[in-house]
Amino acid sequence: MIKSLASLAVVAVLVASLVALGLADVLTDTGVTMANIEAAALANLKADGLFYVEPTALMRRITRRIPADAQAATVRALGRVVRTYAESDAFRQTYRQSLSEQYNVDQAYSDEKIAQREAEVGMVDGAVEAQTATLRQTMSALDSTMFYTVFKAQVPQLEAQAAAATGTERTQLTQEVADLKRMLAANAGKPAEFKKQYVAYQEQRLRKSGKQYEANASQELADAKIHNAEYRKQKAALDAASDVRPPLRKQLRAFVALCDEVDFGAKLYASRSKQYFVNPAYERKPGTWKLLFRMGKTSTMAARQSAQEWLTALP
Repeated sequence: MIKSLASLAVVAVLVASLVALGLADVLTDTGVTMANIEAAALANLKADGLFYVEPTALMRRITRRIPADAQAATVRALGRVVRTYAESDAFRQTYRQSLSEQYNVDQAYSDEKIAQREAEVGMVDGAVEAQTATLRQTMSALDSTMFYTVFKAQVPQLEAQAAAATGTERTQLTQEVADLKRMLAANAGKPAEFKKQYVAYQEQRLRKSGKQYEANASQELADAKIHNAEYRKQKAALDAASDVRPPLRKQLRAFVALCDEVDFGAKLYASRSKQYFVNPAYERKPGTWKLLFRMGKTSTMAARQSAQEWLTALP
């Protein structure tokens, strides 16, 4: 059977367990790209002991040119590229992101969001005081007589707006118009007093609105804290699952064991331009077992050694 360096390259990518030449050289020599490595590293880390990816036509074409005596070194070189990527922050973030939907962590109730809500509740009083100060400053610059005259002239328009509104908005506007008419009537001929009462009236409304907002926000905060407890459980589960070391350790052990199972002395027979194992049990072996057989003992043992070294080095 022809030993395929393309298959060898794929196993290197899949198993993430090889080491030795320079990154640019080995990728050029094998036709493997970083995109291949990134996709295969993620897929195979989650494959639970299964290792296989169909080599591309480019990989097959390029790797056939690699001399037999350079195959083991190529395996180790690919391994260094894969291992470097699999141990990078970029891969850890990609792996974690791939688990996010599975663990359904709702960031709307994160610790940061809770802290933000708490800060917003705490800022209500200060915001109301700032608004009332702005109101006083603005009103102090207005002429009392002009202010009284303008508001008195606007009553019919305000009544029309209230009548056209619906629901709670209509109720609110109707009450505001009634309050305005009451103040105008009580302070007829006393524009300064009207202005003073109007400012006090608006300050009261601002404070009432602020208290209502604070009450609503406090209730929302209390509800959010209940969800935050669930968020913490979900995040803890995601944090634990995001540790790439346990699945990586499992995959490397599975690969080492698989290498030890391959019978490199197995006999083949040809039928219709294809080759088959004489032992029918070998025909039922998984694709990666057959891939390792095609690679040959030297290359497979180089991959096995790299996998074992990586496994030993894992904290």
